[in-house]
Amino acid sequence: MHLKSIKFLLFSYIGIALMGALLLTMPFAHHGKIKFLDAFFTSISAFTCTGLIVKDTALDFTPLGQGIILALIQLGGFGYMSMLGLLYVFFHKNLNNAERNMLKEALNYYSYEGLTGFIKKIFIYVVIIEGIGAVILSIDFSMRFGLAEGIWHGVFHSISAFNNAGFSTFSTNLTGFRKDFLINIVVCLLIIIGGLGYVSIAQLHFFTYQKFYSQKSSKNRLSLHLKIVLSGTLILILSGMIMLLILEWKNPHTFQNFTLYEKILGAFFTSVNYRTAGFATYDLSGLYDSSMFFSTLLMIVGGAPGGTAAGIKITTVAVLLAFCRSILTNSQPRLFHRAISEDVIRKAIVIFLIACIYVLGTNLILAIAEPEVRYLPIMFEVSSAFATTGVSTGNGGVLSLSANFNDFGKSMMMIVMISGKIGILAFSLALFGRSKPSRVELVEERIML
Repeated sequence: MHLKSIKFLLFSYIGIALMGALLLTMPFAHHGKIKFLDAFFTSISAFTCTGLIVKDTALDFTPLGQGIILALIQLGGFGYMSMLGLLYVFFHKNLNNAERNMLKEALNYYSYEGLTGFIKKIFIYVVIIEGIGAVILSIDFSMRFGLAEGIWHGVFHSISAFNNAGFSTFSTNLTGFRKDFLINIVVCLLIIIGGLGYVSIAQLHFFTYQKFYSQKSSKNRLSLHLKIVLSGTLILILSGMIMLLILEWKNPHTFQNFTLYEKILGAFFTSVNYRTAGFATYDLSGLYDSSMFFSTLLMIVGGAPGGTAAGIKITTVAVLLAFCRSILTNSQPRLFHRAISEDVIRKAIVIFLIACIYVLGTNLILAIAEPEVRYLPIMFEVSSAFATTGVSTGNGGVLSLSANFNDFGKSMMMIVMISGKIGILAFSLALFGRSKPSRVELVEERIML
């Protein structure tokens, strides 16, 4: 992506978040008093689909304020550039080259051809998937809270889940529904589908259609990208679930007093939410340090490219592991019997290194700025912000740990959320730019490793 396009995208994200913050500070949007920084934090958290909260979404915001938060979640999940492209398609206008380039990069689409058609497809996917989720959840919630309130809770949680946001209209998030199988499974499925990425969803739909509905004989196979995303998602969810069960089985603050059913469902739900959604069905502040550390690793990995999830992405980790294996076995880097190009490997290494620098650097700065807070909860919170996950050990109440941070600490978290949403590589390029190409070729010299 061109540097101008990256900067335009970054400033557009910040501008939209600022407009959202201004709306949230209006008297019709909140109850009581609200600082602009807290409104800005809430707006960024919603627009980046993170879910960290410094104000109680259920109590501190009016229904209209909750609607503004939901609109920010939807816009952030679908994508600002995707929405712009959809408007162009709706009004029958052509995108210029710069807009097409930004849209292609934002969606991680492989070609300029068929881009507008792809936007239409993902819009239909979003409407259908969120609609089905909203209907199912609304039926369940309506039986508890009445029709009007139940529909609002159902729509809000369906959109929040599919966009991996983790915002809830309940003060205690979903802890009151720990035993509800339907709500747990529907929310998890929405999170997983949203985390696969729009390209993966489109490819999966096309493959399924060709396999089961097309009358023509087709030799189409799953793409390498889709194989990595599906297998990586399955491995991470199952490994996260198993590790949580092992580490937390006898923890008196989490799983010890749960039934076997509650332990399995709770571990599965939490592991799915580490894929960059911030819902919780029990208090995460009681996690053992070992679980908290392991959880940060899962969150940093994140979901798939081109969707609602953030993190360094499943594909990046897969490429890095394949590269390490090739070094150890002195073989060509490959995944699923397909070679991996050198450019992809170099990009994966850069993304991983920059992410480590950002996350560890932010941890250090916040540990200095917030000396009264334990380091592991800070690390957990920073990783959650970077991967736009939204899970938190909490502030001792119903808010995220970030609510206990001073203004500087909250500002740092906002920067981390923005960098995670736009992509750590794009964010770094926007800050530092590219150096001018040099015609001077330097002499190589061997370095011992």
